[in-house]
Order: sequence, then structure tokens, then C-alpha cells
Amino acid sequence: MRRVHVVAPDVITGKAVAALLDGQFTLACTPPIDVALVVDDVFLPSTMGRVQDTAALGVPIVLLTRQLQAGSLLTLIGHGVVAVLDSASTSGAQLVEAIDAAARGAGIVSPELMGPLLRQVRDLQRTILHPLGYTGVGLSTREVEILRLLAEGRETKEIADALSYSESTVKKDLHELITRFRLRNRTQAVAFAIRAGVL
Repeated sequence: MRRVHVVAPDVITGKAVAALLDGQFTLACTPPIDVALVVDDVFLPSTMGRVQDTAALGVPIVLLTRQLQAGSLLTLIGHGVVAVLDSASTSGAQLVEAIDAAARGAGIVSPELMGPLLRQVRDLQRTILHPLGYTGVGLSTREVEILRLLAEGRETKEIADALSYSESTVKKDLHELITRFRLRNRTQAVAFAIRAGVL
């Protein structure tokens, strides 16, 4: 049975949520914990503080609240939140389903929050990543160019000549990329770039 840690602003709220989960999950205060559930009737700065503190557990977090500002989504995701549910409209069955999905590695965001989240990701790419020369998957534009030429079957010297770099620079960039993404070789690096949609 999955072990769930409930974080609530007060004892009464915590006990009410625990009663909803009773029999579905094992309630846990100490590790091992599979999922953390942070509950707050209305999203406040203190809610973000509870999420930040809960992130130290290193487990997926389900957030049950309302009046969440869309601008907080990326920060919440950065702290391990994988599901955001509206406390005013979520049923006990939906909460159980979301916790189970989080434990399996899935995420749940309401359609009302998905649009703003996607806009934030797009803006992040446009205003921060692209000006710094990075793609959304963490590859620099130079790495993408190297991988594109590698995918065409070019040798290291040919890639270096085409991009006006030294061979050692191309080799260093490929080595760092393969190490960073824990890939085995250049072929796997090209396959990674294709799957990521940058080639």
C-alpha cells in the first residue's frame, strides 16, 4: 500500500483529509514515503512555504488548494509538485486517483492551469533559454549543430571545419553532452536529439 504524508495548515484540516484517504493509503509521517499531499483551503504564501519544506522529502507532491495564481506554477513544479487539484471541487475519489497517479510518476494539472503553464514555459524559452543559446531540452545551439552534422554522417574533422571550431572543441562538446545526459555514445546522443525534437 502506498505511503502518503499529509501536510495541512491545521490539525482539523489534516484529520479531515486523512479520513478521506483512510483505507486507500497508509498515512506516514516518516520515511519511506511515496507521495506527499499538501493541503490548504486557499493558496497563500504560507502554502508555498509548506511546499518548499515538503520538497526536502524528495517525493512527488500533490497540492490540494484553490485560488492558485498561475504565476506560481513553475516554482511549484520546481519544488516537486506533480498534481494541482482544486479543493472546492475535487472529490475524495479524484484525490485518491491523483495520489496514485503521482506515485506512478504521472502528473495532473487542470485545463484552466495548463494554458498559463504552457505560456510560462514558452516565455521562459523565448526570454531566457534562447538568448543564452539553449533549447528547451538543455542543448546549446552549438551542440544541436554538432549533432545535426553528426546525424548526417560527418566525421569530427568535417564537423569542426563546417562550424569553424577545432576538432578538440567538437570532441569536448560531444563528451560533455554524452556525460550530462548519461548517454553511452554519439549514436545515442543523436537519437536523444531526434526524440527531443531538435533534429
